[in-house]
This record gives sequence, structure tokens and C-alpha cells, in this order.
Amino acid sequence: MNRSRTEKGEKSRKRLLEAAAEEFASNGYDRTRVSDIVKRAGLTQAAFYLYFPSKEAVYGELRDAFFTQLSELADAGKQVTPLPKEMTVPKIRENLLGLFQFFRARPRLTQVFLAAAQEGERLHQQMAKLVAENLRTNQNAGHVRPELSPEVAAEAMVAVLYRLTERFLLTEVMTAEELADHATELLARGIVAP
Repeated sequence: MNRSRTEKGEKSRKRLLEAAAEEFASNGYDRTRVSDIVKRAGLTQAAFYLYFPSKEAVYGELRDAFFTQLSELADAGKQVTPLPKEMTVPKIRENLLGLFQFFRARPRLTQVFLAAAQEGERLHQQMAKLVAENLRTNQNAGHVRPELSPEVAAEAMVAVLYRLTERFLLTEVMTAEELADHATELLARGIVAP
């Protein structure tokens, strides 16, 4: 009996998290109320407060989980360093595909956190720092052009990936695979004909 309560509780908690993500994406954080979240989840306010002390707590949990997973993906560039040079572009594509699949699997949270001014800027800085570190490491390994500024390239890459996600992925104009192919061509090969 205790096990089924735990399973039921986890389902309710998950429904509340999903409903909160939908509400934050639809109405923004400030306009979302706990009553909106529980209504969307089909639960009571008492159930909400059983799992979360406040709207801020549910938002914080969604944000922290999103940021942690995204940071792991942003740090995937370090996997390129030990590879032979001919595997660099395929590995970049694999890393980009993982990022786009992450965004596609969480479209509402992606909308919330990429658009939120404070959170979006914090996330951008965090990702750009990781990407710059990985670019620098890959420069030293001979995978990235030595004259390239890792900081400038990282800022540009993060901005481009955000915009591509908003414009093509979240609108379902392209699949994660298609977008990874195009982004790889742009980021790994540039726009000037060889």
C-alpha cells in the first residue's frame, strides 16, 4: 500500500511540474498562479502544497533541472579533443543533435527559460563559458583555428543555436536531425566557399 501511494504521489508531482511548465510558458512566471497550475494538472491546491511550498519552488526546480541537463550538453565539446581530426565534424554534429533533441523534448521549458530575461541571460553566460573553454581546449588540440577568439565564437554559437531553436525547432519547421545538419555546416564549415 505504501508503494502505490509513492507511485501515485510521484505521478501527481510530475503532473504538477508539467502543468507548471505549461502555465509558465503560456502566461509567464508573474501571471501564473498556483490555482492555474493545479487546475491544469487536475489536482487540488492541497496537493500542490504537499509537494511544493510555493510557486517559486516549483519554478526553481524546473529551472535547476533544465540548467543542469543543458550544462552537461554544452560541455560535450570536450569530447572532441581526444578524437582524430577527421572525426571532429561528425562529433560536432552529434553534440548539436543532442542539444536540439533536448530542446525538442522540452519545448515549453525551452520557451520559458530561453525567453526569461534574467534566467535566459544566466543560462547564456553559463553555456558560453563552457563552450569557450571547450573551444580553447580544441584549439590547443588542433581542431579549431588558432586565430579564432574562443569567447567571441562561443557567444555567437550560443546566440545562433538559441535563434535556430526558436525559429525552426520549436515551430516544427525542421526536425532536430535536420537542424543539426544545417547548424553543423554553418558552425563547422562557415559560409565562405573553400
